[in-house]
Amino acid sequence: MGKIKEKLTAKNFLLVFTSLVFASVVLVTSVMGATNQSFLSAKVLPAKTTTMPTPTPTITPQPKVDYFLQYPGILPDNFLYPLKMFRDRILLWLTTDPVKRAEKLLLFADKRLGAGRALIEGGKTQLGIDTLTKGEKYLEQAINQAEKAKQAGKETTGLYEKLAKASLKHQEVLGELVLKVPGETQAIINEVMKYPQAGYEKIIKIFEQL
Repeated sequence: MGKIKEKLTAKNFLLVFTSLVFASVVLVTSVMGATNQSFLSAKVLPAKTTTMPTPTPTITPQPKVDYFLQYPGILPDNFLYPLKMFRDRILLWLTTDPVKRAEKLLLFADKRLGAGRALIEGGKTQLGIDTLTKGEKYLEQAINQAEKAKQAGKETTGLYEKLAKASLKHQEVLGELVLKVPGETQAIINEVMKYPQAGYEKIIKIFEQL
């Protein structure tokens, strides 16, 4: 009996020992498998990429022409406006010096540009366009008067510089108004814009001769 018990005890010990070794092997294998899976995930699988939002392009505003436009005063839709026009004609008739006459015509042009803009922005488009057209014709007369002053031997460099800036300013304002009116009116304003464009080109040619 004693030998049989010893054999059973040895057998049980061997069985327990074998089970422990097997469990240890399984545990070590599982741990290594998990480690390798983590390694593969880190090295092989591509990392998630975050889509960056496309930056919104910034629009750089165009610089404004450094030229001051006089306040237009009463507008053509005012019942007193005919008196203003009569006064302007008298002042122009009394101005005989060609340089001062050119400056006076330029002032009339600037004021009508401002008046035309105010009328269009106030919903009186047709009256505004008529006023703009008169203003640009005054600008054309001012440039022609400056040429007469030059031919008379007057100092006109400063005057031409002012007229050049005024021509650019008039183009700027007319270009802004084109965006505020319907399509058929845009074509009319573009035609009006030819006055300051032609005037500026003429001034540039004169500058080349000074």
